[in-house]
Amino acid sequence: MSERQLETDKRWVKNVFEHISTELKDIVVIVHWDLQDSDPEYRLCFQRAGQDEETLSFTRGTLRTCGKADQEAVRRRVEAAIRNRLLFLSKQ
Repeated sequence: MSERQLETDKRWVKNVFEHISTELKDIVVIVHWDLQDSDPEYRLCFQRAGQDEETLSFTRGTLRTCGKADQEAVRRRVEAAIRNRLLFLSKQ
């Protein structure tokens, strides 16, 4: 995977997380988050106010696929995973 493609893929995941966490900001307060390269996966780490850090992991293949505009089904699954985790945590 080229460095340029990798940055595109990571940017897509970051943008989705920012969008969803902003959308849900009234019920889930995120105080810190980061996308970490933890070969062979990527870890989306985030922390809610007053809580321990949470992690969502994605394989390199998933991340690579999400960076491609024509892979809407995979993108929707990743978006759903992020949204569902944040909604689940909002009920705790």
